[in-house]
Amino acid sequence: MAITELKKRIKYLLFFPLIFFISCSSSKDDQGAIWSGPSDFMHVTKEKMEMSYSVVVVGQKMFLGGFYEVLKKGTEKVIFRIKVTDLEFGTREDGVSFCRVWGFVDDSAIESYLLAQECVPIQKIN
Repeated sequence: MAITELKKRIKYLLFFPLIFFISCSSSKDDQGAIWSGPSDFMHVTKEKMEMSYSVVVVGQKMFLGGFYEVLKKGTEKVIFRIKVTDLEFGTREDGVSFCRVWGFVDDSAIESYLLAQECVPIQKIN
């Protein structure tokens, strides 16, 4: 009986610190995103959602709190200006990493996002 109790305690002692460390290493340390693949921009308004394909941001990186101009690829035409408010990272089923860089466009109260392929987080430097 004592051995069974000891095994249970050991499991709990290993399980809780693991959960603590995982929760402490959240994406809160992600301060930006950098990508090497293509990018598109989803502009969201009350009336519609409109995707602009083949866009570019100079440097192909964005940081939380920054203001960026989104250009139509191959031109110097600014199609949107965005203030970055949030970052979302994921992996497609084919293994390609992607990110959504969320933010407010111009004077809109609704967030839009830049969708970039082959994207990785930029970590906060302590």
